[in-house]
Amino acid sequence: MSTERPGRHLDPDDDDLDRAFGHDTGSVTTRTTPQRVRRGALVTAGVVLAAGVLVVALGTIISSVQNGVGGVFPQPEAALARFDTAARAVDGVRSVEGVRTVKTGFASYDVVSVATAEDGLAPDAQDDLVAALSAAAATTGGNGVRVFAVVQLDTMRVGLSADADVTAARLDLARRVDAIGGVRAVRCAWGTDAPSDEAAAQEVTLQTIGRGAALDAVMAKAQASTRAAFRGATVTAVRPPA
Repeated sequence: MSTERPGRHLDPDDDDLDRAFGHDTGSVTTRTTPQRVRRGALVTAGVVLAAGVLVVALGTIISSVQNGVGGVFPQPEAALARFDTAARAVDGVRSVEGVRTVKTGFASYDVVSVATAEDGLAPDAQDDLVAALSAAAATTGGNGVRVFAVVQLDTMRVGLSADADVTAARLDLARRVDAIGGVRAVRCAWGTDAPSDEAAAQEVTLQTIGRGAALDAVMAKAQASTRAAFRGATVTAVRPPA
């Protein structure tokens, strides 16, 4: 007696699963040796490619950290060195000295340098020098480090930063105050606590031998010019050094 179901024709190529459970349930075809070799080669190539990408990425990160540009960790000393190199290349700069590093947060720093210009530069040359130093501050900072500097221009000391507009405003204000009768020298920068481009954080310190009514007149002119440039800034007068 036949065990085949009515209407069900046994295919001699059917395996046991086909017979037991019907078509489409057959066992998985065993791969041939060439197929296994090809699959293994593809897997190996994928692993090698992924490893290569990882090595390149790690190399880029490590290199960035070492040179201080775009890395994970701020490097204020590296920023000072870069600014020193860039500033010394500016026409009219006589010397540059990194003077201070201020930690402003968990991974942020401000660095301050002092640059000295050649004596007797014309106003246009001073403008170009200050603008170039401001640009240097912008390109040498970053990655959690802000670069500031104070440049000595004859009787003026002017604070500069990566903000070209604020830097230019400081230079203009220093000239206005320096031109007041009785003023021997002027410093126009931020307060001594920390460098800043905020208007209220600016401080003008002028040297004068004036006393009484003469000093009052000098201070009134200096304060008027300062308020017009930086609202809330401070103006102080000191005696010239002996």
